[in-house]
Amino acid sequence: MEFLTDYGTTLGPLGFPMLDRQARALDMLLKTLPGGKEHAYRKAVAAPAPTELNPGERSDVSWISTESVDRSNEVVIARGMNDTQFAANPLVTLQHSYWCPPVGKSLWRKRVKDGERTGIKAKTVYPPRPTTWPADKPWQPDQALALVQSGLMNGKSIGFLPTRVHVPDQREREKNGWEAVELVIDEWLLLEYACVFMPCNQDALVDQVSKSRDLLTPELARALGIDPRLLSSPNGQATIAFTPYEEIEKAIARQVGELDLNVMAERAVESAWDKARGRV
Repeated sequence: MEFLTDYGTTLGPLGFPMLDRQARALDMLLKTLPGGKEHAYRKAVAAPAPTELNPGERSDVSWISTESVDRSNEVVIARGMNDTQFAANPLVTLQHSYWCPPVGKSLWRKRVKDGERTGIKAKTVYPPRPTTWPADKPWQPDQALALVQSGLMNGKSIGFLPTRVHVPDQREREKNGWEAVELVIDEWLLLEYACVFMPCNQDALVDQVSKSRDLLTPELARALGIDPRLLSSPNGQATIAFTPYEEIEKAIARQVGELDLNVMAERAVESAWDKARGRV
């Protein structure tokens, strides 16, 4: 795997870059965990929720994990988060693409309860272009921030390692409305999070495309696992077969480096400005 040294100097035991001391600590932890898929490293996208933009700041606050039941019929308990590993080098990637420069930095992660929703919120800052950055090269944090502000990239995807889990009994399932829950992740190690285009479910993805059809390119549509014909469909009702998260993620990883994010960001800003002036 190719990666930039911004993220670390070594390829960690789970296949992505980190600092040497992070890699050594993680390797020691992995040796203490029981085997089996219950303690396997995994990724998850938080349920769709509005991203909080901060006026006057190049930042957002968004959910990166919630205690809702995920696609694997698991529940991740927010108070069980341990983010000490991630805090050592809290860089935020685009689509977990470690061969591309970071688009942001995480200032904090904390447990939040908002009405019926409980989970982890994080603040991501998108640094301004430094004066030493080459004028002929795009500054990816600018592009990412424009996409977030336009509503095209509000997802956050975490990578984490369960360290303590249990199977809920019937009483616990009934108490919490967890009829389908097969595993509760009580404690977990946050290892990474990324800005992502993809919401956590296919229906939300279709809805996002139908609302933003004019801002999406066929290349981006294919990267998201969407039939490009949907972009030209007058009612946005083209049939889209369900695509597993893992396959979509692989497709995105292959194509994200080929996307012209600068053009996408310009289109997003122009559209948002037109809407603010009442032109659309």
